[in-house]
Amino acid sequence: MEKLKSLLLLLLLIAFAIRVYHLDFQSLWRDEVDAILFAEKGPVGLLPWFIEPGQNGPLYYLLLSFWITLVGRSEFSARFFSLFWGMLLVPLIYQVGRRWLERRVALLAALLVGLSPYLVWYSQEAKMYSLLAFLSLLSVHFYLLALERNRWYLWLAYLLTAGLSMYVHILAVLLVPFQALFYLISWPHYRGASKAWLIAMGILVLPYLPLARWEIPTLLSSFATGHKFYTLPEIFTVLLFSFGLNSAPYRGLSPAALVLFLLLAGVLLYRKEGEGDVSLGGFLALVRNILAKHHSALFLSLYLFVPVSCLYLISLGMPIFTDRYLISITPAFFLLMGCGLVAIGKRSRLLLAICLALLLVVNLSTLWFQTHTKIKSDFRSAAEYMRDREGLMLFLMPYVRQSFDYYYQSDFLGADPPYTNGGLDEEGVAEEMEKITAGQEMVWLLVSEGELWDSRGLVREWLEENGTLVDQAEFARVEIYRYSLGRGH
Repeated sequence: MEKLKSLLLLLLLIAFAIRVYHLDFQSLWRDEVDAILFAEKGPVGLLPWFIEPGQNGPLYYLLLSFWITLVGRSEFSARFFSLFWGMLLVPLIYQVGRRWLERRVALLAALLVGLSPYLVWYSQEAKMYSLLAFLSLLSVHFYLLALERNRWYLWLAYLLTAGLSMYVHILAVLLVPFQALFYLISWPHYRGASKAWLIAMGILVLPYLPLARWEIPTLLSSFATGHKFYTLPEIFTVLLFSFGLNSAPYRGLSPAALVLFLLLAGVLLYRKEGEGDVSLGGFLALVRNILAKHHSALFLSLYLFVPVSCLYLISLGMPIFTDRYLISITPAFFLLMGCGLVAIGKRSRLLLAICLALLLVVNLSTLWFQTHTKIKSDFRSAAEYMRDREGLMLFLMPYVRQSFDYYYQSDFLGADPPYTNGGLDEEGVAEEMEKITAGQEMVWLLVSEGELWDSRGLVREWLEENGTLVDQAEFARVEIYRYSLGRGH
């Protein structure tokens, strides 16, 4: 037992060290700057967001507001709040794996979570996703405990964690269909908790009602999300590469095939010790026997596939898929991989050693890549490059200006170029650009995600025709151009 505690502590320390290493290496991208600006509204400014349409989850910003009041708004400080929850996911997934599967699966899952490039990435981002993964898994854990023991305080803990997770991110509600379906299929196993389950499901509707007030009408409207539509196979493919490889520079079929192999081994080959011991006669006993033999695979498969399928059905009317919205199912992903490793190990220790070694090589090399390569839009370097430069600064797209402001922290002359994606023609662009640049000799154009504002490149085309390019610089996902318009002062 002491060795086990020491091993868990070592895994926790490794998870912390990996997450705190180069925590502020990547520049804050626009969503992270948004999070800090939202948090600075304070509790009074954020409370209306609990019922305001279009907000992914106000609770994270409320918690971050208290956090940055205590420790400041620096990159390191804001991201450390996410690091904390990402680190706690390691002992939590061990507890869940040990309680509902077995110790070997729990240890392997804890190792994979601790070294997961995907989960490390979101533990190093000032957004709600690591908190969402932690709270969602905690709610699943309490749900299973409540079904098994049927105690009021466990149902209360489930309702509290599930309700809070919905206000961290609205799509946490996708776990509820999985939980409901799992209970209905496993009813013979948990039939003693039927009454409490019905009451809990009814109560769980209450915290969702303020969100449903705007969310359901929005889903039924023609609101454009800006997300691409993905078919169900495409969604699973994206999740396989994202959860398994994240930002790996080689994201090829070989590492993905290894991850898929382990997932399939977990579903098809893994059996928890003691499962399948039911031998009574009768139809009900037959159902119980099937559930007993496949209970672990059923639980993890539903945990993984039901939320994905629900999101796909929503996307048929309004495309909203992006992998981070489904971070709440990553525990099932890594528990299944742990099951796959254990199942393989029972058949061949050599094959287990090879698979585990390959996984560690892939994870560690990817972690090194994403902590030593500028991947996010590098506004830190862009702001430093622009320090004390004179001239008008145009932001393409304008929304990134607040990210630039975060790092520049001084006054400058800035303006928004004309929005052309709405159909503005070249003549209209020329007219607006003449007004914007009137009286300016030097004009700087900062481009980041510019296609979202000017996909035809008409703004830069006007600058090329009416000025001379005299300087330019390029950083990760940020380009800067300096034009002389030849007007003098």
